[in-house]
Amino acid sequence: MDHAYHTRELASAYETQGYYKEALEIYTRLDETFQGTDTDVQASCRRVETLLAREEPGNRETRLTALLENWLTLWRMSHHLTTMTHLIAQVRSRK
Repeated sequence: MDHAYHTRELASAYETQGYYKEALEIYTRLDETFQGTDTDVQASCRRVETLLAREEPGNRETRLTALLENWLTLWRMSHHLTTMTHLIAQVRSRK
């Protein structure tokens, strides 16, 4: 891609769509162009670096494990609530 098109808007679009490596490349080039004087570009670099770090394989496994644990917890709670609802209905029907 022609570097003339490397703008904040393109980097932001890449970031929004999940293309973090491409966004970071553009933000880094912009930071070099502005010689580190643009705090918005520097903040964008840090933000995208953080997003990239979350995408690393080890972090994906950790996040997936946490999601699965949360899902199981919610499933158990739902099961307990269903059981309680049935028990309450039985008790009320006996009165």
